[in-house]
Amino acid sequence: MSQPPYPQQPPSSPAPLSPSDERMWGMFGHLSAIAASFIGLPFLGPLIVFLVLKDRSGFVRGHAAEALNMTISVIVYELVLGVLLGIFTVVTLGVGGLFFWVAGIPAIVFLVFTILAAVAANQGRVYRYPLIFRLVR
Repeated sequence: MSQPPYPQQPPSSPAPLSPSDERMWGMFGHLSAIAASFIGLPFLGPLIVFLVLKDRSGFVRGHAAEALNMTISVIVYELVLGVLLGIFTVVTLGVGGLFFWVAGIPAIVFLVFTILAAVAANQGRVYRYPLIFRLVR
């Protein structure tokens, strides 16, 4: 029986992150949502951080999951608000179209809360977004 060309090593668990790296990646979990929103996929940044680092740090996992939940919630809120405003516009024979600026309010709220969450993560604190669906844990 021949030996393999390389020594067999037992699988190891990923190395945990240092506290400063945890704070940095927790912050990036939130800020990546803003960066990814420029290409129209705000959930992509937090999803990547969540999938890559979830096993290395509970702190980063929590912040990335919270950012991912926020982006999913904002997308749902904007879709529902857009449909309701569309219906309102049809019912009022176009007058409701004057209120389509309201559909941008969730995006502004998203920006403000994301910055607050990124600052909290950088300080090592846990941050919970208000009024979101917590689908990812």
